[in-house]
Amino acid sequence: MSRTGSNVFNYIGRFVDLTDAEQKLLEQHIQIMTCAPRQVLTGIGELEQHTYFIEKGLVRKYFFRGQDEITVQLSKEGDIISSAVSFLSGVPSDFVIETMEACTLAFITKSSMDTLYDYSINFEKMGRLIILEWMLVKERNDTFRMISSPRERYLRFVQENPALLTRVPQKYLASLLDIKPETFSRFKKQLVEGGQEKP
Repeated sequence: MSRTGSNVFNYIGRFVDLTDAEQKLLEQHIQIMTCAPRQVLTGIGELEQHTYFIEKGLVRKYFFRGQDEITVQLSKEGDIISSAVSFLSGVPSDFVIETMEACTLAFITKSSMDTLYDYSINFEKMGRLIILEWMLVKERNDTFRMISSPRERYLRFVQENPALLTRVPQKYLASLLDIKPETFSRFKKQLVEGGQEKP
């Protein structure tokens, strides 16, 4: 896949209209990589140097609580993923970012992002709006997780991400939604059978 054929430019177009010169400069700084399943992109304690846009595949972000992996993000085609606090502030990452499927990723490095910010206000606007959307989505999800029941979290996820039910192992989905695995299995069975039992 060429950089100019990357869907990342359609994604960026949601936030800003780039001039021809800005578009050409951005194309020089966007890189494309392919990854095998279970390839670690960022490890705990590493400095995050990349933000990834998923052209194809599925990527998981998680941390460890004791020996348990706690999933905090699942990103599919059209999403971005990064250890954002590390990327933006230069502190070591608290998370592992790992591919779950064979992936094609468009990415930009921290140094390239800084170069773009220095080039024009438009690129600064692009970065600000992307970060703002990320913060709003994160707060929305965190708030819903705190105030909702396990069943409500499950049903919303199924409604918004039906394809992930067959692409992601159930233990990771249960972890993401903060639902006990056995409860997740019960909800899934009820949905298939059309049951209405409440948790």
